[in-house]
Amino acid sequence: MKTLLLSGLVLLACAPMTNEAFAQSTVTETFYAIPPMERKVGHQYREDLDAIWLEMQRGDTDSADERLEPVLAYCEAQHRQGLRLVSVATVQEYEQYMAENADGEPTEWIDVACPMAYKLKGFLLAGAKDNAEAIRWLDKAIALAPYFADAHVERGFALGQSGNLDGALAAYQRALALANEHPSAAHAKPLALRGTGWVLVEMGDLDGAQHAYEASLEVDPGSNLAKSELEYIAQLRKAGR
Repeated sequence: MKTLLLSGLVLLACAPMTNEAFAQSTVTETFYAIPPMERKVGHQYREDLDAIWLEMQRGDTDSADERLEPVLAYCEAQHRQGLRLVSVATVQEYEQYMAENADGEPTEWIDVACPMAYKLKGFLLAGAKDNAEAIRWLDKAIALAPYFADAHVERGFALGQSGNLDGALAAYQRALALANEHPSAAHAKPLALRGTGWVLVEMGDLDGAQHAYEASLEVDPGSNLAKSELEYIAQLRKAGR
């Protein structure tokens, strides 16, 4: 499972990955919820995304993808020449963004529903192993929502799945930085750390991977996945790898 939306809350679970020699855990795990974000232009689609999430939970990805299209079309139609769009979680984030982009360009605050819709499209495409197209939609989410750590986590998954470990590591590290900087993104910290751990195992940096997984347990002590990954690292060490 990956990052999804339910009842107006952003929910996360770890993206499964595997290793040919010793199968790294593919179980899903605890979900994390963040407080409801400010409701802005496009908030009416949150309930649609809720229904799409439930279809994904049932494994009905074709129907979910079809239902996602009108939301994507709406979000794409909001982009107009001479108007900059941004999606942030709080007034404080909006003020920060405007201070960082004080160039006088008209800017409209758009609801989290749009970057989440882009994120869900990326999720579906990554699940179908269409990683290049998944990354294109995730980049849309990142461009629209500069503090949206979830899209970086999913981007890390898609890049790792496609074999771009350096890119995956950079994506997870960016998600981690956002999680540390923005309270609205704090829920992504254990995910970013576990993603970092997975990439470092693939790179052969077992010490770094162990540190990442142990750090993830400090913020999410109940994660069975992190515990199983640490056991996996111990197996690799016993095998002399």
